[in-house]
Amino acid sequence: MSDVEVSVLIVGGGGCGLTTSLFLSDLGVDHLLVERRESTSVLPRAHYLNQRTMEIFRQHGVAEDVYRESCPLENMSEVVWRTSLAGDGPLDGRDLHRMDAFGGGTTAGPYAADSPSPSTNFPQHNLEPVLRRHADERAPDRVRFNHVMEEFTQDEDGVTAVVTDRETGESQTIRARYLVAADGGRSIGASLGVEMAGEPGAFQVMSVHFTADLSESWPGDSVLMTHFVSPDGGPISRYGIVAVGPGWGLHSQDWALHYHIPVGSTPDFSSETAVLRVRELLKLPDLEVAVHQVSHYVPEAVIADTFRVGRVFLAGDAAHRQPPATGLGLNSAIQDAHNLAWKLAAVLDGQADDALLDTFEQERLPVAHRNVSWAMYALRNHAVAHAGLGLLPGQPLEATQRNFLELFSDTPMGETRRIRAHEVFTTQRVEYQAHDIEIGFSYAAGALVADESQPPPRDPMGGRYHPVTRPGHRLPHVWLRKDGERVSSHDLVGAHGGFVLITGPENSAWVDAAERVAATHGVALQVVSVGTESADYQDVDGGWAALRQVPGEGAVLVRPDNHVAWRTERAGTSPASELTEVFARILGKPALVASGG
Repeated sequence: MSDVEVSVLIVGGGGCGLTTSLFLSDLGVDHLLVERRESTSVLPRAHYLNQRTMEIFRQHGVAEDVYRESCPLENMSEVVWRTSLAGDGPLDGRDLHRMDAFGGGTTAGPYAADSPSPSTNFPQHNLEPVLRRHADERAPDRVRFNHVMEEFTQDEDGVTAVVTDRETGESQTIRARYLVAADGGRSIGASLGVEMAGEPGAFQVMSVHFTADLSESWPGDSVLMTHFVSPDGGPISRYGIVAVGPGWGLHSQDWALHYHIPVGSTPDFSSETAVLRVRELLKLPDLEVAVHQVSHYVPEAVIADTFRVGRVFLAGDAAHRQPPATGLGLNSAIQDAHNLAWKLAAVLDGQADDALLDTFEQERLPVAHRNVSWAMYALRNHAVAHAGLGLLPGQPLEATQRNFLELFSDTPMGETRRIRAHEVFTTQRVEYQAHDIEIGFSYAAGALVADESQPPPRDPMGGRYHPVTRPGHRLPHVWLRKDGERVSSHDLVGAHGGFVLITGPENSAWVDAAERVAATHGVALQVVSVGTESADYQDVDGGWAALRQVPGEGAVLVRPDNHVAWRTERAGTSPASELTEVFARILGKPALVASGG
């Protein structure tokens, strides 16, 4: 007999596991999270939170706490490439390129129009304590750090796991209906025979988290990160530094320096070496440096061949791992959790058949392939930018320095080199202006009813996003008004589950149909009208009318994760029967069709 019985056991207390916990709490699902570490992460490795993630945090009441401590947009609106941070040589401290980024500067218009939630920068070692606090408050005594899952088995009805408190040495048997592996790929997937396919790591990255005053050398108050392409040669000539707060821009106190080390070399984790390295690479020999952490990782681009094995689901790094370029790792993990949580809640509540859970892989696996491929492409494109400066592998130091001197020269060839470098550096917008990559992902099949419409055009460079109400796509954001207050269309879907049917003001047929479907079949469904003064929400700027893509007598059905599940141009002769069939297909319950509506 088990010591503890829960609906869901979450293994892993990083960003993916903690968000899974707080989402399940909001959805009323009893669960237990166990994490082998004593505390949340001490590393600032993942730091960029894109708009889709912040929309999810907005939905679940976390965004305000994140924004309170995270980087303001005005301090993260630029990315810079330089020869060095400081130094007094003729090629030192020279700008190579500046790019507006993350919804700041020239990118501000589309980012602000397409989402109610600005992107932000909040390093992992600061984010995880916020997530843990929310998870603890919503599920007291259900988030247990310093606990390790020793072993588990599964059968047709659930999972049985042995969990040990590492402080006391006491073990408990946990019985759960389902298990979410958010363990970073540490062990669960491999134990189930899941294979990670793709490109293993080909180089090593050292990261130094340190405190220093760089205000006199940092290239601007709007700059979040600076890449360095050194003309000095040597084993480390390409590296970067990111502001990680507290304080931002010129007032940032903490920093993360990342640099590659030669293949086959042994990492040196000593603080003494790290201090020397920081001073050397930044060309600030007298800089006062306080080192907090020195870490090491090997970027890889791998994806699990399946995200579900029986009653076990792989999410986050356990399902896909990619280079940090474009910041898709942690963001994808949180979006995995968001996709999975409402489906677990619907099945556990009896609203949906277990088949609904198969759509987690069906929807998220293609997105993982897209994101991992994009991150690898963006990472490799840095080498293209370097080539635009005239840098080639194995090039003699003299040739490198000659190219740099010519780049900055007041000559016709210098002008040509600068223009060419600008053209090539601009292609790195695939990383820093990837608006469509971040919020434009969609599901071609899964918990939705597809229609015959064509998908919107995709920007090959990943920047331009096209909002649509096509099933499988994220609900477009528009500002509405209710009782004098401005409300996002995203706010129509709350944190506690349930579907929303968005209609026009004349919606009595839809209201009656929704009430019958909800009462008869136990589907959580709310009908809201958007339009004129008589509607529940007023479309004062005409944004919804421009984007809804269905007539006023039609309807758009939105899932609990704010993705469109179905849409129709009109109510038809039997809207209750139509809605019944729609929910049967979405929730995997064909019996709903037989019972009618």
